[in-house]
Amino acid sequence: MLGFGYSLGKSRRILRNGFALLQKKGGSLSMREKASFEKDLKSLEGAIFAKEKKQATEIAKRIQASTKEHFPKTFWDQTKEIVIALVFAIVVAFAIREVWFELYEVPTGSMRPTVEELDRMVVSKTTFGIHTPFRMKPFFFSEDLLKRAGIIVFTVEGMDVEDQDMLYFGLIPGKKRYIKRNMGNPGDTLYFYGGRIYGIDRDGNPITELADEEFLTRYGIEKIDHIPYITMDGKMVVRDRLEKNLYGGVTIKQMNEPVAKMEIGSGGTIRGEFFNGKEWIKDRPSTLKSSSDLPSSYSQLWGIGNYAMTRLLTKEEVASFSGSPPEESDAPLYLELRHNPNLTYPKPEIRRDEMGNYHPMLNPYATYIPLKEHHLEAIKQNLFTARFVVDGGGAYRYSEGRRPQRKDFDVKLPGVPNGTYEFYYGVGYQVHFGGILKELPKDHPLYKFSSESIQKFFNLGIAFNVLFSPMGANQPYNPQRFAYYRDGDLYVMGAPIMKKNDPTLIRFVQSEHEKQENATREEPYIAFVDAGPPIKEGQLDVEFIRNYGLKVPDDGVLTLGDNYAMSADSRDYGFTPVENLRGSPSFTFWPFGSRFGRLPQPPYPWLTFPNILVWTLVILIALFTYFYFRHRNQRPLFDDETHDA
Repeated sequence: MLGFGYSLGKSRRILRNGFALLQKKGGSLSMREKASFEKDLKSLEGAIFAKEKKQATEIAKRIQASTKEHFPKTFWDQTKEIVIALVFAIVVAFAIREVWFELYEVPTGSMRPTVEELDRMVVSKTTFGIHTPFRMKPFFFSEDLLKRAGIIVFTVEGMDVEDQDMLYFGLIPGKKRYIKRNMGNPGDTLYFYGGRIYGIDRDGNPITELADEEFLTRYGIEKIDHIPYITMDGKMVVRDRLEKNLYGGVTIKQMNEPVAKMEIGSGGTIRGEFFNGKEWIKDRPSTLKSSSDLPSSYSQLWGIGNYAMTRLLTKEEVASFSGSPPEESDAPLYLELRHNPNLTYPKPEIRRDEMGNYHPMLNPYATYIPLKEHHLEAIKQNLFTARFVVDGGGAYRYSEGRRPQRKDFDVKLPGVPNGTYEFYYGVGYQVHFGGILKELPKDHPLYKFSSESIQKFFNLGIAFNVLFSPMGANQPYNPQRFAYYRDGDLYVMGAPIMKKNDPTLIRFVQSEHEKQENATREEPYIAFVDAGPPIKEGQLDVEFIRNYGLKVPDDGVLTLGDNYAMSADSRDYGFTPVENLRGSPSFTFWPFGSRFGRLPQPPYPWLTFPNILVWTLVILIALFTYFYFRHRNQRPLFDDETHDA
């Protein structure tokens, strides 16, 4: 019985394989065996040309049996076939991912909620130019192809990023790729206010889209905010070692550029200077900012002073950390605001950092806002966390392939079933296989909020490590939670938890003004109040931006993660060289759901020279391959035109 018939294509492959073996190993056959095998090949070719599928199947199976009997594959034959196939597949895959497109799996949550852990997407490699192997900068690159607020993929090669190396396909050494949002083109000067970015381009023209609510809403990114620093201390580089674990000087880097330095002087005093964009000067805490002047203090750079690092404290913790009880003692929790870091006052302290070294560290102002129940409700409704794993009543931050900490550092979540979870915009989800999310039922234990659990999730919900619990006034571990003003409203976690007409906020702002007015020259106080956007007479204050803004170098871009609380981005490794750009995500193909399809960003143009050139080349290769094999299949293998059927 023939069983299922072979397709003519499969029969043709058997014919060609048999013909190749006859030419290569036919000498090992007797004259009769060789003639019989050749006759079958000719008969099969005739059946294929006549499109006799049933007859071709019968002959092809006979040839397969003869091949197995007379030309058995040796170990070397099998090894060579596997190696050739593997090398061919790797070369083709390598060429495609270098020049055309790449399938990308996201390992971290730095771009949440736009892109989450384990999301898979197609990345176009022709967005910014034509890439070739072993060359950094793409051919035909043009800055005009860059889109502010567009999502980009780049290699970290040559950048200040630890653990850069990886293996593609488990074999080919290469450098890791990052996915971030481009928030500043080469030559831009940018200023941060209210979670938004204002700026001017290299020619001094206003950049309006990054702070325009209509633009941001049109592309679905109106809830994405950006903060100018990861920590107020930035990346500290210790220097001037005095003795074991004690250093007399430190350089502060923001955007991976040295912007301030502190050193211990005679008598244990600490001197500080910062770079105002033109020269190093002594820090002078001041509330005065003029379009025509340069910054006079560290906190005035780029809008750093418009943001405060926050955490939620009980009244007992406020009393312990501040040295005095809070004015309103009936509030369930208090919002601590650590703001306006300077290098001279409040006087820096010699403290121990996360590495166990003692050196000068910033000592920002601290102030407190009492929160009422409706404020806690607003925080709960906008709560977001890192993705976290619950195991035996303890929770730790999700990390692909490994447990990031010892169990004694886990956050206690008694009564919560084991599993992987996350919160976004106040909604809880359980994470299933492949990153698929399922919303939690309202009776789930994670929804049993109290002031204690709100404080826990607010303070620990990014790190899920008890080291971030409130322990002191200036502890080295602080939650990545920020507060800022936008049009008079106080924002926390990207949402206005206090409107400008909220009596609590009105009293707080009045108190801040009073503290600032009553402060002395020797002991100044800078109030945490709304300084307003860099707008003058209804127009962007270009001169102010030029003097106080962050200048993007001519050969780099500012790359920031959508999840500012969990993103190692330009704030850490510095500006991304344009030669490192590799492409942009076209669409997400896994998981299915709200993130499936095109990503929220301004569209990149398709009709560009790099795109057209690469796609034309791909189409030509496909057509050449098609016609080559079609012609080959129509050409007889044997010189004579007689085919015995």
